[in-house]
Amino acid sequence: MDFNLTEQQEMFQRSVRRFVENEFPPLVDIVDKENNFPHEIRPKLAEMHLYGIPFDPKYGGTGADHVSLALALEEFAKVLASMAIHVQLQHVVLDRFNKLATEEQKQEWMPKICAGEKVGCFGFTEPDTGSNPKMIKTTAVEDADGFVINGTKRFITNAPWADVMCVFAKLEGDISLLFVETDRPGFSTSKKMDKLGLRGTDLSDVIFEDVRVPHDHLMGGKGGKFDALKDAMTIGKLCLSAQCVGLMQASLEEAIKYAMTRMHFDEPIFDLQAIHWLLAEMAAGLEASRWLVYRGAFLKDQGQDTIKDMAIIKLFVTSTAVDVCRWGMQVHGAYGISKEYKIERLFRDAKMYELLEGTSEIQRELIVKRLPR
Repeated sequence: MDFNLTEQQEMFQRSVRRFVENEFPPLVDIVDKENNFPHEIRPKLAEMHLYGIPFDPKYGGTGADHVSLALALEEFAKVLASMAIHVQLQHVVLDRFNKLATEEQKQEWMPKICAGEKVGCFGFTEPDTGSNPKMIKTTAVEDADGFVINGTKRFITNAPWADVMCVFAKLEGDISLLFVETDRPGFSTSKKMDKLGLRGTDLSDVIFEDVRVPHDHLMGGKGGKFDALKDAMTIGKLCLSAQCVGLMQASLEEAIKYAMTRMHFDEPIFDLQAIHWLLAEMAAGLEASRWLVYRGAFLKDQGQDTIKDMAIIKLFVTSTAVDVCRWGMQVHGAYGISKEYKIERLFRDAKMYELLEGTSEIQRELIVKRLPR
């Protein structure tokens, strides 16, 4: 067992860290306070080849691995987690094209998404379901010219300005996956959601009203795509968990910095045993989470079935992130609730991760179903 990053992974991690530390701090107010996505960052992300990290260079990717993807998103979230969510979604969409699309479909879309020329979004969740495929109401009906899609998708990141969407719909009674250009007649989005954390990621509903797509927009044939959804969500869970590691690292650093400068009876509160205990718990949770994430990325690179592993990782790491950010807020005392301190935003963002890509309760069900009996 080798727990060391390769030289290439370490070089990549350092380059992403430099980029993030230079480019992201000026965006914080735009993203968090104004709840707007800074589109001016997209060409810079593309120039750094951060949209297609683990994909084949012939499709525009960098040919790296999922460990590198996790390292990049960890660095993103240390400074501005919303940017990591945007990049994560591109990897989820690219992964579906990479695994299910025809060669022609891959050549049409993957290089453009990797280059930042096109933006993708991903649609499974609906007003009445976020985990049960039997409750999906979005339909695709086949006719001589292709498919006609009707329905509503909810909580769709990037939807207000995406160019293409991967859509799960019921086709002949089973779940199928299609891709839909967002400029097709009948495709519309609702007003973006004003939410607690991860602001600026532009979340909205997508409404399909007799949206027509050709036959060649079906991905991987008819039916049987609930397994494809579960596989796609393993990428999402890995990405989210890596971001939580970044949040925890930032929280620990903020807590230490505050504790070293906040005085109590002429001594920094860092010297208090109560603060020691909080910082120690934060450090322990961070390290356990980091190595769970790296192991999950390693398993993904080995091509293993990671549904149970990613559920375990997502359950543990997201709940630990909430605890770590809460403890960091506790170190700050009453100042922890002030928007003048970074810990307030980190705590809001951390809570969001427990709810995305399946709640903690759903992860527990996935885990138990796969335990040996």
